[in-house]
Amino acid sequence: MRVFLGVLFYFFSYQTVFGQTSGSALFSSSRIQGFTITSESLDRDLENDTVTLSGSVKIVYQNQYFEGDNAFIDFKRKQATFTGKVKIQTPNYMIGGEKITLDYEANQGIIYVGYVQSNNVRFQGDLIEKMSDTEFYVSNADYTTCSNCPATWSFEGNRIRAELGGYAYIKSSFLRVNDVPVFWLPYLVVPLKSERQSGLLTPEFGYVNNRQLFLSQDFFWAISRSQDATFTLKNYELGGLKPMLEYRYVIKEDSFGQLNGSHIRDTVFAGEERYNRYQPAGEQNRLYNRWSIKSYDQYSIDKANKFQLNLNLVSDLQYPKDFSEEFKNYSDPSLENRFTYSHFFEHSLISIDSSYYTNLLQGNPLANNSSSVHRMPEIRFDSTYKKFDDSPFYYKLESSWTNFSRGKTYDDISTYINDKNEAQNYVSNNKNDPACEKNADPTCQLSEDGVYNPDSDIIRTGKRFLFKGSLRTETYGISDFMNLTPTLSYNEAHYLFDIDQDRSAERRYVQLDINTRTKFYKIYDQNQSTSGFRYKNEVIPEIQYSWVPWMQDARHSFFGNADDPDAAYSAQTNLSDSSVNTPGGVLFDYQDRVYDRHIIKFSLLDRLVRKKVKDNVYKTLMSFRLTQSYDLYQSEHGLKKDQPLSDLSGTLTLDLDQIQSYTQVNYYPYLSATDTTTSLSYLNEQQQYFKIGWASKRTADPKQDDFSFAIGFVSSYVNVLTGFVFDASENRDSSSRLKKLSLITQLKPPGECWAVNFYRDQKVGSEAEWRVKFDFSFDGKPTKVIPPAELNIN
Repeated sequence: MRVFLGVLFYFFSYQTVFGQTSGSALFSSSRIQGFTITSESLDRDLENDTVTLSGSVKIVYQNQYFEGDNAFIDFKRKQATFTGKVKIQTPNYMIGGEKITLDYEANQGIIYVGYVQSNNVRFQGDLIEKMSDTEFYVSNADYTTCSNCPATWSFEGNRIRAELGGYAYIKSSFLRVNDVPVFWLPYLVVPLKSERQSGLLTPEFGYVNNRQLFLSQDFFWAISRSQDATFTLKNYELGGLKPMLEYRYVIKEDSFGQLNGSHIRDTVFAGEERYNRYQPAGEQNRLYNRWSIKSYDQYSIDKANKFQLNLNLVSDLQYPKDFSEEFKNYSDPSLENRFTYSHFFEHSLISIDSSYYTNLLQGNPLANNSSSVHRMPEIRFDSTYKKFDDSPFYYKLESSWTNFSRGKTYDDISTYINDKNEAQNYVSNNKNDPACEKNADPTCQLSEDGVYNPDSDIIRTGKRFLFKGSLRTETYGISDFMNLTPTLSYNEAHYLFDIDQDRSAERRYVQLDINTRTKFYKIYDQNQSTSGFRYKNEVIPEIQYSWVPWMQDARHSFFGNADDPDAAYSAQTNLSDSSVNTPGGVLFDYQDRVYDRHIIKFSLLDRLVRKKVKDNVYKTLMSFRLTQSYDLYQSEHGLKKDQPLSDLSGTLTLDLDQIQSYTQVNYYPYLSATDTTTSLSYLNEQQQYFKIGWASKRTADPKQDDFSFAIGFVSSYVNVLTGFVFDASENRDSSSRLKKLSLITQLKPPGECWAVNFYRDQKVGSEAEWRVKFDFSFDGKPTKVIPPAELNIN
């Protein structure tokens, strides 16, 4: 519409009955049967109802603007002919040529040696048939979306049928780059619209060290407005052909899903030692069918009922690592398959959850999954705090019932004495070696004596019921600046184990939590009339007190060494292989542990908030939090009574629009060591990017230091993103110091119509991969700059 208004302005700026222009030419202006005409000469035949125009002809008719050297209009036949540098402009497109004949009522015509342009989409040819406002037939044609001349690339074809807002169908087409033919296609369909549409996507090729060259071709299928799919054929020079599928659907706003599947008859995997060492002699080097199925589905029947399904299925345990582009969580110790049904009430929730886990931490890629413990099912009830009538009290209820299942109900545990004369527990095997599984020894097998020993063996299956009831009061104000919130909770846990002796256990305790905090603040608004912003600085000290005054639990081997005072409490939230050597033992999960038996925690929060006065929008520019706790229980009953202080934790976050920074520091007073993670990044509106980071673990053995760096440079024709993670630790193998290296280079030739994207990525523990992808702008919109998040440098 802006184009048309500009046309009218341009036209009427000349409109006079007799106006002098450059030279001595006189212009006449007339209005005839809806045509507004300006030209140097006008000859009207009233008998035949025609008009002949010559000399700088300019015409406005309905929403179209015409110009040329000469024109002839036949009002009876509703036809017009323009010659000599002809141009036609409408709100949607522009037409130009040496000669144009039109049926202006039917909106049809023929353009000789001309072009049609809509935004950056341009067709030109010897003869163009205009069938309607959106459909054109072009002979001896050329199509491009490049804004430069000559075009950086174009498709040349014998005949093109173009539907503006639809597709262009090109017969016998050549792709020309800088007017040089590159390759020929018998038939080509390209989109001329920005909406989803079916068709071939640009191919991608690259190189992987252990698979060499690969070529990938995608086909996108726009099934409907709510469904689409991408079919991919990816062929590795070493490895074979890999078909892939990604299907997506949206039923409604909160009901959607995605399914991914792939398959390869992998010749590389079949010849590798990591596979063959576990195979019988007669089955080694045999081709193996590798596949994966992933999906996430969410369906809401109504606001109260929701289903969720998450699948991660693989043919072998090495698949996520070998094809990490399909599994973003390839480094996780396990894959989770989960189904959840949730029913929401006004103040509560009931959910039924089943989770099946695949253990990836096994040397044999085809190992069975007998070591994994699954939650099948878990039923949970949870509520929000609800007030007791008009009293100052609020209550909250939580409960869960979980069945932990596995083929074998317990693990046989053996003890190994290391070089430091320290006892280390491990799952018994026939080699009596704690590291035989980790060292990928194919003869390493788990061993069992068939008898559960409560002094050493570990229970892995059973049923657990948890209940927690909490009662809290309203927040009370103390004087004018401090508030107090006490909470009293009762916790109960019951266990039923699948063993012949000590089949049940229980634990119950009462916990008191008291939180108190205050706030100091100052508002800075002196310059808000000119800056449009107000600033508020808040300092919030907080004290949290937690105490378990009463506990009753059964003396059971499930809870570890009950005679060890450290077994009664733990601040360890994560379970790992090392848990087998802790007093608390290997439990089902963190909910089996009792935290904060008697602890006081101090924290200080300082934050700076900015308010945009016009839009009433708030943003936290700076946030600094400092926390530390003192364990009163440990100071009285723990093995390390002289070490009741926790680590001193400090977190600083800055978000200054284009500059972001994050720093996490943990100081351990009894080790005199500090773990630090910090990063500083810069990103402006032009996508210029910079990031530097440092991660140091001085509490680890050996000490770890990682340095990360990333930079992004954006220019008219070249965009570069690169970054790396470097292991700067002492006494490390120099060959493995470069832990990750990523490079993205985007070449953008003149014309804003295409880009060539080069990717180089090497994830930790994976082979380096090179990829090249062409990004063509078929609809005329400029190609986008690749965002820094694609680097994935942490």
